[in-house]
Amino acid sequence: MEQQKTRMSMDQIPFDKLEKVGIKPDLIKQMEKREMTDFLNGFRSDKLYTVNAKINGEDYRIPAKIRLQSKDDGSVDIKVHPIQRLNVPDEYMGHKFTKEEKGALLNDKNLGKTIELTGRDGKKDNYYLSIDSKTNELIPLRSSYIQVPDKIKGANLSSEQKEKLAAGEKVTVDGMTGKNDKKFSATLQVDAANRNISFSQFKQEKSEDLKSDAKQSEKQGARQKVH
Repeated sequence: MEQQKTRMSMDQIPFDKLEKVGIKPDLIKQMEKREMTDFLNGFRSDKLYTVNAKINGEDYRIPAKIRLQSKDDGSVDIKVHPIQRLNVPDEYMGHKFTKEEKGALLNDKNLGKTIELTGRDGKKDNYYLSIDSKTNELIPLRSSYIQVPDKIKGANLSSEQKEKLAAGEKVTVDGMTGKNDKKFSATLQVDAANRNISFSQFKQEKSEDLKSDAKQSEKQGARQKVH
């Protein structure tokens, strides 16, 4: 028998509870492999689902992320995470935010560093912290969850780049290889909400032929200016 690689299995998904909140089982079964693995590990769904909600006594259908939560008795529950108003509290998991930290989260959706937080078990650990772009929730991620690789998209990372990424900082990496073998550079940073290293500020890099053509044009232009 194959060893279970996730905290929960498909047959533990409480489809009856999903139907109660208004989600058809087929929508869950159609999850892509990576999203299903994350879902069975208790992480929030990648997509927003339309769920039933009662607000001030009225019935509504609202967008929300969902996740599985295993209970002490071995049963599995459904937790719903609706879209919230964007807000950073004064204190979170035992950490009091500075004005600068609040600003980083609100403006950048990412704290940009690791901080010590206290988990539900009362244990302290280092975490990355981001705001989920779809629900506006604060999402903590243990720093031990992310292993920064030696290479990303074919580009070698220096020790300094690896250290900065591991510390939650932004790092610009050149010489990565994208689709159609085209080289590009981008800014990389750990994203706690998506549990990965995110890419932003993409720049297509010119090929050596284009670079040499550009340099030749520059030289010709310089000569023309002299005349």
